[in-house]
Amino acid sequence: MGGSKPRPSDARRAKLKQSEVNKIPNISNLTPIQRYYDLSQKLIQLFDAAVDKNQLDEAYIYGVRFAQFCTKVLPKHDYYKVKQREYIQLRKNNQDDLKRVIDALEQVVNLMDLDELEKERTRKREEDALRLIREREEQMRKEEEERSATQALLDRLNMLDNLSVPSGVQEKPPKSMEDELAELEEEEVGIDLPIGIGGLPIPIPYDPNNPNANVAQPPPPPAYASINQEKSLPPPPAYNALMQQQQQSFSDYRMDSVRDLRPSSSRSLQTMPSQDYDPERTTFINPLGPAGPLVPASLLDHGQVKNKPPPLPFSSQKAVARSRYYAARGKNMIEVFHLGTYQGRNTYKDSTNGCTVISPLVAVNHLNSEGGISDFIIEQVIDEIAPDVLSKVRRKLGLAGHALIIPSDVHDYMVDEKILKQEMFVGVCGGNVLDVDHVNEMLNLLENGVDQQPNDDDRDEKKDSSKKVAAAFFFHEHVVSVLKVVLPDGSMWYDLVDSMPTRITKNGQSLLGATRTRCKDRESLQVLLSMYSCEKFSQADAQYIDNNEWDDAMCDFDPRVFQGFVWKE
Repeated sequence: MGGSKPRPSDARRAKLKQSEVNKIPNISNLTPIQRYYDLSQKLIQLFDAAVDKNQLDEAYIYGVRFAQFCTKVLPKHDYYKVKQREYIQLRKNNQDDLKRVIDALEQVVNLMDLDELEKERTRKREEDALRLIREREEQMRKEEEERSATQALLDRLNMLDNLSVPSGVQEKPPKSMEDELAELEEEEVGIDLPIGIGGLPIPIPYDPNNPNANVAQPPPPPAYASINQEKSLPPPPAYNALMQQQQQSFSDYRMDSVRDLRPSSSRSLQTMPSQDYDPERTTFINPLGPAGPLVPASLLDHGQVKNKPPPLPFSSQKAVARSRYYAARGKNMIEVFHLGTYQGRNTYKDSTNGCTVISPLVAVNHLNSEGGISDFIIEQVIDEIAPDVLSKVRRKLGLAGHALIIPSDVHDYMVDEKILKQEMFVGVCGGNVLDVDHVNEMLNLLENGVDQQPNDDDRDEKKDSSKKVAAAFFFHEHVVSVLKVVLPDGSMWYDLVDSMPTRITKNGQSLLGATRTRCKDRESLQVLLSMYSCEKFSQADAQYIDNNEWDDAMCDFDPRVFQGFVWKE
């Protein structure tokens, strides 16, 4: 079977699709799916608005974005197939919208086909007009060359005539073409020139006061003889004036020809380039409009963007983070300890993708411990406690066996089961993990154990750095625990517990184990978080970071986004 019949707008739509490469971002299973459904509604609004305004390119782009987002991206979320009434209704509404948009897209494509056909007809008319103009210009150029050649020949003939005049004979000025034509016409018609015309001497007129005058008074001269009187006509124009007049007449004729050849198009030929005109270029795409972000940030609610100097390229930021990290390791300000297990190691009690449960459980056990959680308790949480909680939460939500669980659902479950107490919760913060100001908000919560607000009059009295504090740090599809350990002398250490396996060599053997990284002060913790986050970014993430400034409205699609949930004892 042959392929589908080509359509007039195939090339135009192919260009639009090419501009959409890598425009549909990945989503995070740790972000509530309701936020992605809300974003799909923004795309529908943009699509409908473009259709109403007959903006075909924009309508096509937003329609394709919506269709791809709903068919290729949303189904990847672990909550997409949850069999709860809320999620079922969201999925049904989204599928109904998808069907409507696909039907409307077909109408948009039909209009684009008609638009391309009209553009092709206009292009042909313009090409025909330009061809006629160029043919006429070529014809006039040849005529001008012929006239120039004829004039050059006449000049040479006149030169030869001048050379043939005998010496001592005064050369008469050459007669103009108009004089020669007048003489020929007079000879053919047989006009008798009056005396005084044609070179004969004018007779002496009769003078009555002179008695010796024997010559009778001649009759009055004809009317045209007034050329020799005072009220005579102006002299004939010079040769140069005649040539200028002829060239002006030729220019007026050429402009009249151009006006006669203009097509009945709304576009003027005076604005069309004659040399670099490209008839194939019939579609123009604005690189800033719909080919920009998935949804324009102006349509989403977000705060004022701070005026900051442009950040360093990500490769430079990563190099700086590594340098600072290994410098701190060299000074023993950062130490790494490996544990004897990791998430997903046991098959009979599976904790795969259980970091959203493991991290808050580690935090709770740290807050309830004397001095701080031990390595043995962390291993017990990973292998024994977390798998039971995971299976219960997944079963309650109707999630698949290895599905990630949204942090808020874990928090609600632990509060309902009295594992966590609501009064232990300090606050939540988040933002750009590469922005020091954003990360410092979480570090302030960890250090002070209180969510400080600028309008708190007694905020200094609320600080209590002697309390143990713990946080679940959500970043890049993974969750780790950050624990504040208070030493007897009042100083503070910070431990980052990661349940994912890291390979180590111990006694000549290669082993896998979770890690507990200790930072001796707050600055060291900041260095560790910077290094940890930079190592998580892929090459595609690095390109996104270099090409896009941070925007709060698009944080759900930004690889730099993090969240920190903080509790205290």
